[in-house]
Amino acid sequence: MSDVRDFAPGAVDPVYERFLARQREEGLALAQSSDLLDLHMAPVIPPHFIAEFHCRGLVRDRDGEIREASGFAVGIWLPPDYLRRADTFEMLRIFTPGVFHPNISADLPLVCVGRLAAGTPLVDILFQLFDMLTYQKFNPREGDALNKAACQWARRNLDRFPIDRRPLKRARLDLEVTPL
Repeated sequence: MSDVRDFAPGAVDPVYERFLARQREEGLALAQSSDLLDLHMAPVIPPHFIAEFHCRGLVRDRDGEIREASGFAVGIWLPPDYLRRADTFEMLRIFTPGVFHPNISADLPLVCVGRLAAGTPLVDILFQLFDMLTYQKFNPREGDALNKAACQWARRNLDRFPIDRRPLKRARLDLEVTPL
């Protein structure tokens, strides 16, 4: 079995390419079945996905106030050796400033969805990110948190969770209003 290191720089790993094509197809199908997710593929090699979530979550503004927000963007990169190893600190970047969550760094654009097995499908990552942003999932242990202040705040405010109860996968409504 060949390894990604066996390919010359710029060479294409056909298994990886097929995997990426399938991830794009499945990710776009999820976005099509959701009014809370838009998924884009950045025109770079290797490809990056940009997930825009239209859900309620928390941000900390410049004044330190914690408030609800309704839009979040996350970059997802599935590197060439992703089928052999997964490293969430290398793969995920939060683009929305000030996101307030124990699993999202307050200082760097880092996101940790927990341990990922090599080759975890993009759709699974999208569901995990959505669960985090809406506080359906968070790490309550400060020792493991990327944002200790958010972790402490979350433990004191469990009654507020989840912030957004809507499911990620739900049909878009195309309504046409006719005046009477």
